[in-house]
Amino acid sequence: MRGEGEYTLSQTARLLGEPQHRLIYLCEKGVVQPDIQDAEGRGSSRRFSGRNMLEFAVAIRLRELEIPASFVGAVIYVLRVFEKSVRKRLREFHLPESLRDPQAPDLRVVIGNGRRLYFTLGASGSPPKVYGDLDLRELDASRKSSRALEREFARPKPSARNGASQEFGGPEGSRHARVEVSITRIARDLRLQS
Repeated sequence: MRGEGEYTLSQTARLLGEPQHRLIYLCEKGVVQPDIQDAEGRGSSRRFSGRNMLEFAVAIRLRELEIPASFVGAVIYVLRVFEKSVRKRLREFHLPESLRDPQAPDLRVVIGNGRRLYFTLGASGSPPKVYGDLDLRELDASRKSSRALEREFARPKPSARNGASQEFGGPEGSRHARVEVSITRIARDLRLQS
């Protein structure tokens, strides 16, 4: 976590344009875990980081698409592990700051065929690399260790698009359905403290 600011629940709700009860729900369901301070009983308050702001924003977008909170929690958990995995190769990679620059890579979360989780990461002008291919139902039930997930992210998967045009699907090769959310665009749209 870096010095991107600290936010109270009311500040977070105001910046995201969401009611506090929706953010509290995401915390209580374990979707977003406060980086700075969690509530510790009556009268205490939560304090969030810039990364938490991004996690809330991504979670809200996924919930708007009717994705269950348990799956959204798995996506956010894996996003944290993915950040850690990328940071091993790019030391200065921190969410959300590393995605806010105009030259930043394009990071997206893709849920393919209703249950497979992928991340795509690409520089402008080049095809995205695909990481993941994780079963959301397994993640929801067991919460794989971060080490096991990091091994999944160690190398990109081969792209399903090898120059041939397909009827449907992106580089991950979804055949019937896909949900794609741009984490980079969400990070750029956040109004964070400097």
